[in-house]
Amino acid sequence: MTHNYYEEAKKFGEKYLKPYAADIDEKGRFPSESIKALRENGYFGLVIPKEYGGQGLGVEEHAQVCTGLAESCASASLCYMMSNVGAYCLSLYASEELKKEVLPKVASGEAILGLAYSESGTGTHFYLPEMKEDTQDGYGILNGRKSFVTTAREADYYLTIAHSEKEDANNLWLVPKDANGMSFEGYWDGVGLRGNCSVPMVLDNTKVDNFYKIEGNGDGDRLIFIVGLASACAGISMSIANETAKYVKSRTYSSGKALGDIESVETGLANLYSKAYAARETLFSAAQSVDDNDDDAFQNAIAARVNSTRAAVENGSEGMKLFGGIGYVRDKQPMERLMRDSLAGQVMAPGIDVLRIWLGRLLVELPYMRDDQGAN
Repeated sequence: MTHNYYEEAKKFGEKYLKPYAADIDEKGRFPSESIKALRENGYFGLVIPKEYGGQGLGVEEHAQVCTGLAESCASASLCYMMSNVGAYCLSLYASEELKKEVLPKVASGEAILGLAYSESGTGTHFYLPEMKEDTQDGYGILNGRKSFVTTAREADYYLTIAHSEKEDANNLWLVPKDANGMSFEGYWDGVGLRGNCSVPMVLDNTKVDNFYKIEGNGDGDRLIFIVGLASACAGISMSIANETAKYVKSRTYSSGKALGDIESVETGLANLYSKAYAARETLFSAAQSVDDNDDDAFQNAIAARVNSTRAAVENGSEGMKLFGGIGYVRDKQPMERLMRDSLAGQVMAPGIDVLRIWLGRLLVELPYMRDDQGAN
């Protein structure tokens, strides 16, 4: 099966993302050059409906593009992925007026979106927000703190979720970057994925016009979000396989024999590629099942995320062994950076253990969230 969007994104990433990946990691800075290139080449319109200036594509193409980009720079791919999820959510739930105001800007590259869902008090359980919404006549007052906001300070709008005690309901709000009372805490200094700028966002009596309110919790974006996180891990795992093969082929001993000409190394390479290939193809299949509205699409997406996360972590460890000591030295080879990036998937919310619980409950036909976790 051919994956045209994946192949195109992979080539694009090698040209426009990969040259900056090491510097982004070293300095822990936002991937501005890469995001600029993605903006200028129409990537941010991928999942936006055509009537708002986008390409009108689906979750499968989202998975292919995010995976292809992640093979060159997972940080840039994740920032891009978050904007895609926000745009997809707006296209599903926002008012027609809000769609017309924001989506064409995103599709053209004029604006990008950030997601502000997770909180320290509830962790991976986005559906239990502690951020408060006080609805007034024509506007809402938002108060609270979100813990990990990718693309913090860099996005033009932030999609967040708050609880209305008056309505006893959760609602989404699209908060413009210049909203009064919005601030960000500190600077991102992660072990890996160091270009994500993922820091806490605080809303302190932030007044937001009802024009930017989206009733409901946006639950329909959960699938594209889980698929996007899986894409980062799938891309990282394949990048490890490719970079390791490249290194062991070029590494020679004084005898002239290449490291790649040793059978134990060759079997190790086979394992790296097998895991990465399985993660990628499982992901693309799951993404297609989402677009096809299959009954098991949700559990397929979760399984793909669990599988790709495991592939990334295992490849990070095994790839380092094949590189040897030089792989462990910072800034000498990409393996050290890729190993650190590979560890992030297991802790990115929804956390991997929570996802396993959800999947297990779905498989025995129980609500994936318990009643005390806000189950429908």
